[in-house]
Amino acid sequence: MRIDTYYQCPVCQKAWETESKAIICRNQHPAIKKQWYTCGVCGAGWNPDAHWGEKGAAKQARTCEQKHQKKGEVEEVSRQTFFLSGGLQGKYYP
Repeated sequence: MRIDTYYQCPVCQKAWETESKAIICRNQHPAIKKQWYTCGVCGAGWNPDAHWGEKGAAKQARTCEQKHQKKGEVEEVSRQTFFLSGGLQGKYYP
């Protein structure tokens, strides 16, 4: 399981990798911290602020990873996700 964190400008809604970039985007407003609970294999994500809540989103991400492990497809799916996402999700297994 992986927790992806990004910072969002509250005015223009742009997402940034660091809080400082979000603050530079809109100095008058504080940056808002958002989190997604993401499956480390396929990149599927769950928003804890929506329906799931923190525990539910973490459980969904963990369950998704376990399903991939049970099927024995961790390396294959993770490699595909790595290339399809431009290296942002998944892992490269040579």
